[in-house]
Amino acid sequence: MSTSVFLIASAGAMFFTVMSMARMFPLVSNWLSSRHEGLADGDLADLFIFIPSRRLGKVLWSVGLGLWVVLGLAGVPLPVSVSVAAFCIVAPRGLLGLIRRRRERRLLEQLPDGIALLSGLLRAGHGLAQGLALVADRQPAPLGQELQLLVRKHRLGIPLDQALQEFAVRVPEPDVALLVLAIRVSREVGGNLAESLQRLGEGVRARVLLRERIGALTAQGKLQGLIIGLLPVLLMLALAVIDPGPMGWLFRTQGGWATLAVISTLEACGFLLIRRIVRIDL
Repeated sequence: MSTSVFLIASAGAMFFTVMSMARMFPLVSNWLSSRHEGLADGDLADLFIFIPSRRLGKVLWSVGLGLWVVLGLAGVPLPVSVSVAAFCIVAPRGLLGLIRRRRERRLLEQLPDGIALLSGLLRAGHGLAQGLALVADRQPAPLGQELQLLVRKHRLGIPLDQALQEFAVRVPEPDVALLVLAIRVSREVGGNLAESLQRLGEGVRARVLLRERIGALTAQGKLQGLIIGLLPVLLMLALAVIDPGPMGWLFRTQGGWATLAVISTLEACGFLLIRRIVRIDL
């Protein structure tokens, strides 16, 4: 009697689990599809990276599943491999933030030359809108792309002041805000805009050079922090290959998982602390 009840309860639990997974899978799939669609049509489009959302979803799923298979073949515990694969599928925005920061840094490097070119065009007798269009055509990406978008908005009927303000919102950097402010003030109260832009370009160029010098001076500290942070992980992997018996305790017991959690927390805190020490805001 007890065996029959156990079999019925087991069958019921299995049926309930299968039905729950069948109902949850479309919800999870739709949620991931909406995230991928927002990422492709929103954030990536803002960076002038045009990828269809379906293709982006396929790429992320392929990377996650491929990484799960590789980690499984390498003997990594199932919870770790599943967590890593799910992280790759769900959270690609860290890479997006890196791409955004590199793009903004490249734009700031191009900005002094663009300001100098615009100042020269204004001195030659061109109007502001015409000068911005010429600078947009002659500057490479990403500055050229942003200025082309600004010029197209103005040609479609958006006032130039509003287009400049949207440009400053798209690129939230102090140097870009100063450029937009100088142009708007000159349009409202008058003055020699070419001379103002020339001085602004010199100041922006000095800030870029100072930022590069600070980056060179703090590169050693960043490298030391990276090496110190990776050293325990590399040592753990080396010991796991050399003597897998004792090291397997970390991956098979609750105490080992707790130890790994503490190590990961301390590693993250040390990384954030070193990053805060070497970061200098201008």
